[in-house]
Amino acid sequence: MTRSVWLDALTPKQAMLLGTIAKRLAERGFDVILTARNYDYTVAVLRNMGLSFLAIGGYSDTLTGKIIEESSRIKNIVETIGDRFDVAIAYPNPVAARVAFGLGKPYIALTDSPHSEFASRLSLPLAEYVVFSRCIPSAEIEQYVYRRKVKLVQYNGVDEVEWLRDAKPSPSYVKSLGLEPYTYVLARPPEIKASYYRYKHVRELFEHLLYRVLELGLKLLYLPRYADDALARQLQARKDVVIPPATQGVIGYHVAYYALAVITGGGTLAREAALLGTPGISLFPEELYVDTCLQRLGLPLIRCRETVECIERMLSCIKEPEKYRETSLAILRSFERPSEAVLKILSGDVA
Repeated sequence: MTRSVWLDALTPKQAMLLGTIAKRLAERGFDVILTARNYDYTVAVLRNMGLSFLAIGGYSDTLTGKIIEESSRIKNIVETIGDRFDVAIAYPNPVAARVAFGLGKPYIALTDSPHSEFASRLSLPLAEYVVFSRCIPSAEIEQYVYRRKVKLVQYNGVDEVEWLRDAKPSPSYVKSLGLEPYTYVLARPPEIKASYYRYKHVRELFEHLLYRVLELGLKLLYLPRYADDALARQLQARKDVVIPPATQGVIGYHVAYYALAVITGGGTLAREAALLGTPGISLFPEELYVDTCLQRLGLPLIRCRETVECIERMLSCIKEPEKYRETSLAILRSFERPSEAVLKILSGDVA
């Protein structure tokens, strides 16, 4: 039976997901090695979770820089942890896939992002198992894998359930940031430097929405993705805007639960909010299977493409901040965590 597990987190979302899974594995007697890339709020998230981890390598936003950085991470990870693990667990992650494959260790991949083509093509063919939501058609994952080599394992839920199931949002945490519950909008910009991101117009829509929120007299909690975020520089002097330092970060479920609404250029934060009963507005221009799944269940996950439409829908929702709470939390409790599938694999219950 597998006893030693290595998990590698590249982003804040992965830090929440894999950090929570790492805790569950440790509680069940597994030896856990957790590594992370020093990027965005990733390291801050793991620190806020009180986890022991190794920060190895960083991020580059140029094509040449990405190759150099990932090559360096492979070398540094192998030199740091060697082969002291039985199995690797990561999102589509070329570095983790290559290290595990090179050392002859099985790699369990978790994903909700078949739209992230490059990372999927570079990682999933080397996985032994791919764990993903039943919201996603198997064919979307099968296009990336060798069907006779890779086993597909689905679960009834979405990634965000992993860390939200036991979440206990606290108003005192929100107040520690200089905010009052239900007086602010939480915002996260689009991931414009990601390899899959081709939607520059979304950034303009996002900025228009944020300034409109401020014009309405609401406060803004802004979580930038990149150190060179121009919008963060424009907003940082305003008294009605809070921007946590990258070294501090925030515990997402506290601030999402007590927000009037969430606006994001991606999907994770909107789903997190919707599962907690807070209106989550996603500006991501592609249809995401996991988003559609939650919308069909009646969760307050909103997709919009124009400033006026987005504001109207947000204002409609925030008139009754608690309107969706009971239904959303009931759905959250009914879902499976992805770690339940992972634990079945590790215990040998999945052929």
